[in-house]
Amino acid sequence: MITGYDSVKATKELENRLSVEITGLTKIILLTAQGGIRYYPAVRDHLNMQMVILANQIISGEITADYWQAWLEQFGKGSLMADGSKNPGLVTYMNSEAWNRLRSKGSKVVVGRGQGNYKSIDGTMRFSGGGYAGVDLEELAERGDIDAKFKATPPTYFLRIALQANRNRIIEGITRIIEEFPYHRYFREVKD
Repeated sequence: MITGYDSVKATKELENRLSVEITGLTKIILLTAQGGIRYYPAVRDHLNMQMVILANQIISGEITADYWQAWLEQFGKGSLMADGSKNPGLVTYMNSEAWNRLRSKGSKVVVGRGQGNYKSIDGTMRFSGGGYAGVDLEELAERGDIDAKFKATPPTYFLRIALQANRNRIIEGITRIIEEFPYHRYFREVKD
C-alpha cells in the first residue's frame, strides 16, 4: 500500500540529474561560442562557464566573458557594429566619456581624436597627439597606412549563435531527463 511520496529525495535526485545535464550542455555551448570567435582570438581565453543552482527553483548554466574585447567580437566595431536594437550597451557607450566626440553617432566610423588624454573603451587612460583628429581611421587602416586594429569589424554574435545552434540539443536533453526520471521510485510503501 502507498503511504506517501518522498518529494524531498525525488527533488534532490532530479535536481542532481538536471545539474549534470545542464553542465554538459553549457560546456557544449562554450565550445561552440569559442569556435565562433573570428576577430579577437584572446576572447576565447576569457570565456567562463558557471553553474547557478537555487534550491528547487532554478538551475542554469552561464557563459560569461570578463574581457572587454568580447563586446567588440559579439557586437562589432566601428561603422560595421550592430545598431542599438541589437547591441544593448551601444547607447550607454555612445553617451560615455569613452566615446570620441569627433565621431558621428550616425555612421559610427572610427575617427582620430583631438589632442589630449582620453579614456579608452577598455577603461585605460591614453593620450592622443591629435594628428588624425576627425580623420576616418577605418579607411586609413584598410589601405594599410595605419595599424589594422582601426579597421571596422562586423558583429559575430558568437554567444547568441552558439545558443541558437544548440537550442534543440538543450530542449531534447532537458526533456529527456524530465521524461525518463523514475518518479515512481519515490513512492513510500508499507512493507508487510
